[in-house]
Amino acid sequence: MKLPHWPKTRQHAELNEEIQSHLRMAANDRVDRGESAQRAQQSARQEFGNVALVEQVTRDQWGARQLEEFLQDLRYAARMLRKNPGFALIAVLTLALGIGANTALFSVVNGVLLNPLPYTNPDQLVTLHESKPNFETGSISFLNFRDWRKDNRTFSAMAVIRSYGFSLTGRGPAEQVQAKLISSDFFSLLGVQPVIGRTFTSGEDEFGAPPILMISAGLWARKFNSSPEAVGKTLTLNGKDFTIVGVYPANFDLFLSNTATADVYVPIGQWSNPALKFRGAGLGIHGIGKLKPGVTIEQARADMQRVTQSLAAAYPDVDKGIGATLIPLKKEMVGEVQPILLVLLGAVGFVLLIACVNVANLMLARSTGRAREFAIRGALGAGRTRLIRQLLTESLLIAIAGGVIGLLLAAWSTQAALRILPSGLPRAQQVSVDAHVLLFTTAISLLAGILFGLAPALKTSDLHLHATLKEGGRGLSAARHGTQSILVLAEMAMAVVLLIGAGLMIRTLSRLWDVNHRL
Repeated sequence: MKLPHWPKTRQHAELNEEIQSHLRMAANDRVDRGESAQRAQQSARQEFGNVALVEQVTRDQWGARQLEEFLQDLRYAARMLRKNPGFALIAVLTLALGIGANTALFSVVNGVLLNPLPYTNPDQLVTLHESKPNFETGSISFLNFRDWRKDNRTFSAMAVIRSYGFSLTGRGPAEQVQAKLISSDFFSLLGVQPVIGRTFTSGEDEFGAPPILMISAGLWARKFNSSPEAVGKTLTLNGKDFTIVGVYPANFDLFLSNTATADVYVPIGQWSNPALKFRGAGLGIHGIGKLKPGVTIEQARADMQRVTQSLAAAYPDVDKGIGATLIPLKKEMVGEVQPILLVLLGAVGFVLLIACVNVANLMLARSTGRAREFAIRGALGAGRTRLIRQLLTESLLIAIAGGVIGLLLAAWSTQAALRILPSGLPRAQQVSVDAHVLLFTTAISLLAGILFGLAPALKTSDLHLHATLKEGGRGLSAARHGTQSILVLAEMAMAVVLLIGAGLMIRTLSRLWDVNHRL
């Protein structure tokens, strides 16, 4: 990679010409006084001082030097890394592994925990369960749900959902299709718009209502070639004809379930199970509600306590001790997984720190051979700040290269990260390398560059010029070894912490591997 050169301006050329003119005049005066031409030029330069330093100080007054020096530092850093390809390759790959692991885990955390749910006003969505004396999140009786929906004062809408399976016949070979039995407010509550047709309307989930359904975009493509004329046609499920009223978007229900995507949605009143009409039967039904604007979940819990107490008084035989459990939808979806993800993110953070310590040790070892180089640069007028900036530029160049490769590794390893987490990870389809992940990778790459570059830069730039030039940098070895020993001890301590955390994490994962979420 060839970095651009900052173009010489006329102002720079005039400054250089003025200095050279001054040197020529001083040398000519000395020649006139009898000195040789060579001796006169040497004396004129000694009397004038450091030409490069004078030019630098003068350009400082112009205010345009920083960008020029930054480009100079970049070019020099690139040359030094090209001269040491082995060091550069090891440092970049070490960082790439740490950054890649962090990026992969962050993409999972971002998709599962940080990204908002793709629904209208997602913070108002809560899950609904029946609480029983010994079980807080039991399934809901459909008759109780209808009374909850009618008598509550804090929800703008309530709906229920239950997974089911139908046998589809009449359109090619018979097949089993995944279904969701829902109440009529389900789609409108979530703000989901159909691809074509309409969603269910009030009353269509009642017993005895006409048999209708909505189909998935996938089934629409398979059975009807995505034709708009599918609306109004029928599908035969378990020997009963259902009229298609609409098509819902592909994969939207994956946000609510760790089970397979549904092929059809059917009003729950069409379920032929006679126990649905019994108030004491839950039948695997769970609910979702949308709070009214400004209503807190605590207010909704108090309101539902009033409703369930009223039902317990009206139906003591089946509803005594029955309450309602309300949980924010996002918390319910990620409750079991959140601590695992955060601990894993912390663990890979330690991996990155260890990588930074490794690279810092490499840079310290490498800087021992460059002590004389920096001493000469210091003697020529480069201040300590400039030397630190040069070394940090090299570190950042390594970090950026590591970040780019780490991003490529993360794009490949994200799916591997999903496979090591418990089965049924919620919102796994939202995990991707998006703009937030790119920003995160950029930030940790720059931070890593500063972390592993700062200690070597401070140590290397703290030069005793005369001793270094006289001894060729050999006197700095003891200081280097002392700093490296501290870094090695820090690396070992982090490795021990990481190993202990890994053992605890494996134990936790083994217990949660088969945890499934109800919704």
